[in-house]
Amino acid sequence: MGVFKRGKTWTARVFWRDQQKKRHSASQGGFKTKKEASDWFNDKKAELNKGINIGNNPEFVAYFWKNYEVFHKPHCRYETRRSYHTAKLPLKDYWGNTKIKDITPTMWQAFLNKLGKHYAKTSVKNFYKKYHSAIKMAMQEGIIISDFTYGTKITGSTARTRKDKVAFPSLAHTKDILNKLIERRSPYLMSAKEITTYGRKIGKDKGNICDYVLALQILTGARIGEALALRWEDLHPDNNTIDIHHSYNPDTRELGPTKTPSSYRTIAISPQIFPLLDELKEHNNSEYVFGSPTTGKPPTAKSTGDELKRVLKLLNLPTLGFTTHTLRHAHAAILLHKKVDWYYIMQRLGHSSLNTTLNIYGYLIDETKEIDEQLVIDSFTKMFG
Repeated sequence: MGVFKRGKTWTARVFWRDQQKKRHSASQGGFKTKKEASDWFNDKKAELNKGINIGNNPEFVAYFWKNYEVFHKPHCRYETRRSYHTAKLPLKDYWGNTKIKDITPTMWQAFLNKLGKHYAKTSVKNFYKKYHSAIKMAMQEGIIISDFTYGTKITGSTARTRKDKVAFPSLAHTKDILNKLIERRSPYLMSAKEITTYGRKIGKDKGNICDYVLALQILTGARIGEALALRWEDLHPDNNTIDIHHSYNPDTRELGPTKTPSSYRTIAISPQIFPLLDELKEHNNSEYVFGSPTTGKPPTAKSTGDELKRVLKLLNLPTLGFTTHTLRHAHAAILLHKKVDWYYIMQRLGHSSLNTTLNIYGYLIDETKEIDEQLVIDSFTKMFG
């Protein structure tokens, strides 16, 4: 048996061969008694008999990231890749160099509890799905024998509000933003050199192609990638509709699929937008509506977000947490304010289910509750007499 005494303590060593017949060993020393060393030896032999790879105990964060790069990164969209980077941050911050075999259910629950203090429950659920994918693969590869997430519970805020994170614009402010974008619009994309040379003055007084993109987002509720992906063939001024059939990938600078199959849609749009977009044709021979006169490609999501922040500052509106995606929420808020049906909003925004729409925008129900209650009271009051 691989148990022997070394000085005043006992050591245990176990040997095995992998599928390629290569010999491996694992040892542990410092046991005070022979029985402790024997117990360790027997445990490792039992793990080997169950197919557990006892010689492989990677750091959890490193294993999670390798799992992402091998199994997910080659096949997922740009936005999904960004979400993995976001999920990695709290994982690395909490676990550091912790080995995957050293994690217990109690430790994992403590981690989930900490996440729940800083993130909404839906965000924690999204993180958990990514983490658990790597954990299940570790079991499949024989690195761990059991799922240490079993029996643990996801925590997090369930409040139907985002006001603590984002200052959503009022209807009046949304109108101000739209008017400022239309006022600033310029049918060319300034280069970084032009902005550096003239930018401080021009940047305040004049905008660029990004203003057209942002205006379209307010009027359609399109995601930034969907807006940037628009081609001239997607516009139908004859019946006031546009096709949202792609999303623009800033990594490859090419068209990719929409976020989900339900995001593939045709939506109605105000006829006033078409004359504005036609202005771009005079400076743009690209297939893309928002193509640069020099490169033919749409602007980046970052440059579009930077222009939005410039507009907000000009209007003395808060910029903290305000992104291009906020304009999508502003569009939904306008529809709800106008009493547009929830099911139509779901289809217009390209959500896969009504639950998705309600989970994201349900907080707006509270904001219109008093108005709705008064409508109910007035309706039934008129039935008397």
